[in-house]
Amino acid sequence: MTMGFSEIEADDATRILTLQWEKAEAFEPRPGAAGEAAWVIRSWGPSRAADAFADALRAADPSVTLVRDDAAGTAAGTAAGIAAADPRYVFFVDETAPMAEVDLADDANWAWAHAVVRTCQEVAARPGSRVWLVTRTGLHGPGHSDTVRPEHDFVWAIGRCHATESADSWGGLVDVKVDDPRAAGDMLAAYLLSGSAEDEVLLHDDGPFVARLTASELPPTDSGQGISMDRLHIVSGGALGLSFEIERWLARAGATRILVLGRSPLDADRGRNLRLLEGMGATVEYEVLDVGDPEQVRGLAIRLRERGESIGGVFHLASSWRLDGESCVAPLATATPEQTRVLLGAKASGALLLADLAEGLGAEAMVLFSSAAATLGSPGQANYAAANAVLDGVARRLHGGRVRAVSLAWGPIGEVGFGASREGADLHEVWERLGLKRLTVDRVLSTVTMALSQDEPNLSVVAWDETALGALPWFGQRPVLERLATAEPVGLSLDGLADLAGGERIRYIVDVIRGHLATMLGEAPADVDPDRPLVDLGLDSLMALELLFIVDREFAVSLELHEVMVGMDATLTTMATRLDERIRVSPQSVLAADGTSGPR
Repeated sequence: MTMGFSEIEADDATRILTLQWEKAEAFEPRPGAAGEAAWVIRSWGPSRAADAFADALRAADPSVTLVRDDAAGTAAGTAAGIAAADPRYVFFVDETAPMAEVDLADDANWAWAHAVVRTCQEVAARPGSRVWLVTRTGLHGPGHSDTVRPEHDFVWAIGRCHATESADSWGGLVDVKVDDPRAAGDMLAAYLLSGSAEDEVLLHDDGPFVARLTASELPPTDSGQGISMDRLHIVSGGALGLSFEIERWLARAGATRILVLGRSPLDADRGRNLRLLEGMGATVEYEVLDVGDPEQVRGLAIRLRERGESIGGVFHLASSWRLDGESCVAPLATATPEQTRVLLGAKASGALLLADLAEGLGAEAMVLFSSAAATLGSPGQANYAAANAVLDGVARRLHGGRVRAVSLAWGPIGEVGFGASREGADLHEVWERLGLKRLTVDRVLSTVTMALSQDEPNLSVVAWDETALGALPWFGQRPVLERLATAEPVGLSLDGLADLAGGERIRYIVDVIRGHLATMLGEAPADVDPDRPLVDLGLDSLMALELLFIVDREFAVSLELHEVMVGMDATLTTMATRLDERIRVSPQSVLAADGTSGPR
């Protein structure tokens, strides 16, 4: 018996995002570019491409200031010794040991990931510096390499979040698919010395490729594919929230046997849900198991093989995001190794281990639940986005093999899971005001049905108000996202400043921002005291994030997240004074003087 599929109902708001790699012209280095900045060439352990890149810079300019730094061998980098202004950091993780060859139980095997986070934090805190991150996934662009590193997608999500939180210090992401390290170093030097704005680049033996994210409507479901309902289906994530909705969806489709994996012992709520599934005709097993623990997952694989089980679908939804009762989801600027380790455990390590289980047991399909934060970049969620991105890499590794795999990177999901928590609800309210709508559980389930009938390993699923997308500043700043951006004008309130001077300008800026703050705080504008510290008004980090977008839209000043958060002890009046100083030197202020505001 195979799961039957039904057509997805029309939905004008829901879009499928896919990443396309497009052939580009060879990059041409600018004369003298190598000597315009100091270079910090950092790697995790040996990197022949990094060494070749350093040689290429020296060949371009023998007097170039350059530091070659091995982050695996030093507690802190040597970049602090560079006195030159505007240093350029290039961090290579291209020769890290593939996770398939290491013991995931050893936290040290994720040490390179923490080093990437620390480097981005170092760069963001150093005015004038920029950073590029270099990976060798073997999975981007045409074909697969012999050695693949799906875990390197962690780096790509960190980079995308860096671009949203600290745009001025962002350089780009580079994946290397060039066999000869010397050629790879030369190609990388040509790209970095060209001054190209492209920030997601694949260096391939056939030449460079650039990434473009495209949006399409939900495709129709192909009735020719499905999963067998008389096989055993495995669902990680326990028996509550979205995991339970997937289990109920399977039972409703006729699944006869479901194995639920959860870290928590059965309690009244979980037991009741299992009985509901059994009432629908499914035989349900519940096993207390940490999917991020290699010994436990391998033990499960042995037991299932001994039972002679035929596996239908493996659905990976397990996630751990709390430490001592507090959320571990954090901005790049403040993310700690301890927080990131929690997020990597069940989500990323679990995906790698369950993928091995699915392959070893000959599963028909694997569905991994990722996050669109990994695809688009998301201020305030860098470590969460990065852990989810590993799932996207795992699906690409499995693609074309025995297991039909898809990683679904979801936009905000309401009603269940993180979206039902206080932290999730607050974050989703911010996104909704900016035009990114919440997905319903019904939409999630119908999209899973569609995804199982397609031949795409990575699909991002979002619901948005296309007229409001310009509220997300980075949509108009990064080439990879340019096809999603709308020509949304910025500097909407600059016209009102044209004929004002001195204190009148400050009062005008205060009034504009106070109106938005009042909406966020649920108060009348008159009740928002402009001379009271913002933090005392009730402004939290999520509101600070929204304030960043508002300032860009109203006054064409692009603040970075850390600027808003650090300034939360200031008052609205002092913030308006600093904004006025920035507005006066902004190119958009010229347009305001002419009575116009500019497009994004």
